[in-house]
Amino acid sequence: MVERKGEFEIGGKMPNEEIRAKILKAAFEAAEEAGGIKVGIFNVYEISKGWGVEEKRIDFNADYLNEAGLVIWAESGGGMRITATGVEEYERTRNSE
Repeated sequence: MVERKGEFEIGGKMPNEEIRAKILKAAFEAAEEAGGIKVGIFNVYEISKGWGVEEKRIDFNADYLNEAGLVIWAESGGGMRITATGVEEYERTRNSE
């Protein structure tokens, strides 16, 4: 195992923090494109296909974001959507870059 930024990299080179940031960004963009947070559903497995990350790590990070209240599972099979708290977090972190 390799440690980077306080996180362990398992099953791929992308740190968990980066995976979570990508999921949150996808959730925000889906809501923005759909015109609302309740209808902006995206499939976490579809958007993560090109990341080179094992599905169990996608699950771990998606579950983390769900438990943190930033996204919620909206459909079986990988459907997720952002929450109002997730929008605030995404905008806060985007504006601090």
